[in-house]
Amino acid sequence: MRRSMLLLLFTLPAWIAPVPSGPEDESVFVKNLRPDQHESLLYVWTSDADAKQPDFLTVVDADPKSPRYGKIITTVPTGSTVDNEAHHFGYTVNADRIFAGGLVSNRLFIYDVKTDPLHPKLIKTVPDLGALSGYTGPHTYYAVPGGVMIAMLGSKDGTGPGALIRLDEQGNFVSALPAPNRPDDPGYMYDVGVKPELNRMVTSSWTHPHHFRGNPIAPENVGDAVVVWDWKAGTVLQVEHLDKMPLEVRWQHGPAARGGFINCAGASTVWYWEDKDGKVAFTRVIQLPANSTPADVRISYDNRLLYVSLFSGNAVQQYDVSDPLHPKFVSEVKLQEPNMMKLTPDSRRLYVSNSLLSNLDGKVPFRVWLLDVDASGMKLNDKFAVDFDQFPTGPGRPHDMLLK
Repeated sequence: MRRSMLLLLFTLPAWIAPVPSGPEDESVFVKNLRPDQHESLLYVWTSDADAKQPDFLTVVDADPKSPRYGKIITTVPTGSTVDNEAHHFGYTVNADRIFAGGLVSNRLFIYDVKTDPLHPKLIKTVPDLGALSGYTGPHTYYAVPGGVMIAMLGSKDGTGPGALIRLDEQGNFVSALPAPNRPDDPGYMYDVGVKPELNRMVTSSWTHPHHFRGNPIAPENVGDAVVVWDWKAGTVLQVEHLDKMPLEVRWQHGPAARGGFINCAGASTVWYWEDKDGKVAFTRVIQLPANSTPADVRISYDNRLLYVSLFSGNAVQQYDVSDPLHPKFVSEVKLQEPNMMKLTPDSRRLYVSNSLLSNLDGKVPFRVWLLDVDASGMKLNDKFAVDFDQFPTGPGRPHDMLLK
């Protein structure tokens, strides 16, 4: 029974499933909020700032009709483990579980958010993804039918290559797809995005686990390659070299879209790509201020607006990308070290967190903000600013976010 199940899940075409009609949440396969649904909760994956207490999942009230709006409802610790470096997390396809990882510890924490969304429950801990899969440094969590795909930064010993690994919804190992490991791309892995309609997958580069706790990371230890894959076959079609540290893979939305955007943090640039008859062309379209460190990019669900967080530039910027090859600056909001962003399904609200990595964060107040956004610009919502400095265990570092 187990062998037949593994063979089924290992076969890439078995993952292909109908794409939901509503906006996706990180993974195009996730079935979560519709555009007409206002989020009621915001989940924030949070590190204990001094790494002396367990990291935790923070639950924030995001219902403007609630008396607790903008307040922390509860936290759910990772158990007795410390120094995980809570970084990224993601839903399963039905958004009933969250897979959350420790970038440093290689632990995986699975939370049930279906039974009682207000009070998630930690239902399983995988103590070592390295021992389970042969790869370490879990970064992006991308739901696929039957489980979750995780982009791993490196091999078991902390060097290259990285890989995409697949787990089932119980956290059992299914398969691994190593990153290209050759002179023009020494096995870097960071983020992943899938476009089923085009049978394309794009992955990006950062660094191997041995290096990311360096400050700064030596230039020779970061990648510049973006890899284009055949999604069904799991084979490499292109390796393209952009600027240093191409990070977040963001496909444009909808079945007709053929392009996307990626931020290169090492050169403070944003690139646009487009699939043209099976060949993906990449073009640098935004040059940001030097050393502004674009940390995240998000695209409105009508593909008209692009949001860029500038971690070192202390700002979130908005661009009109109706013509994606010629973005036009629209507006800017100043924030302290903005990092990850989360756009609501109606494209009207943008949540922003401000922790990148424990060794890179400055001595700033840790917060999650809300920007009200539309085509005319962005405005800071003064009714929603969540203080992450006042936990009983001391400050927490808010990183990735999910809506419920």
